[in-house]
Amino acid sequence: MEVLEHFYNNVVIPIKIGSFDISITNLAISMFAGVAIFIIIIIIFSLRLKTVPSKKQVVIEFAYNFVKRGICYNMIGPKEGDRWVPLIMTVFIFVLANNWIGLIPGAYTPTSNPVVPLVLAVIIFFTVQITNLAKNGFKGYLRTYAPSAVPKWMLVIVVPIEIISTIAKPFSLFIRLMANMLAGHTIIFVILGLIIYFRNYFIAIAAVPFAVIMMVLELFVSAIQAYIFAILSALYIGDVVNPRH
Repeated sequence: MEVLEHFYNNVVIPIKIGSFDISITNLAISMFAGVAIFIIIIIIFSLRLKTVPSKKQVVIEFAYNFVKRGICYNMIGPKEGDRWVPLIMTVFIFVLANNWIGLIPGAYTPTSNPVVPLVLAVIIFFTVQITNLAKNGFKGYLRTYAPSAVPKWMLVIVVPIEIISTIAKPFSLFIRLMANMLAGHTIIFVILGLIIYFRNYFIAIAAVPFAVIMMVLELFVSAIQAYIFAILSALYIGDVVNPRH
């Protein structure tokens, strides 16, 4: 058994239309399953909202206020933060769902595949750039790379640094999420793979409890990575909504 076999993107339902291959893979199934589970839970918890909230309603309100006040208001500001709550909430839930679904035996971890975090990072990148143009205009957009407070003779140094910084931001989102999910889940499968490799009950007695502990730890790590992805996305948006220079 290969340790990284769990991370292979395999075709489950082959579908080809002419030269187009739209086959359904284990990545796609796990991604849609994870998001669908979260959506169903949110819908169930949101039914029959009351003035005096039930326990289920409290969970939904806590999650909403956590993203609204804890992330959007802090990173973007109360004035502009409300309009960005749907996007940041969607990013947070999507990343969390795709992190957690991989902990189910037999399921794939979508965020361990470079494509998923990369697409998310690119979406945030273009969101930031388009928002910058819409909010600050073309001249204001250029000021992002050439701050007015910087002497003109230093622009030859500052402009390349700002451009590299702009490109590095989505790259950091992408590599941090993928690396953490790949590393954490790999450790779990290495531990469980020892049982099959050695075929020894004593190995199982030691490996299974340790793997369970690692899975619990991975639940927290997955939640933290979803939070970091959401808060950094809000931070980058906040930088262009409320420019510092």
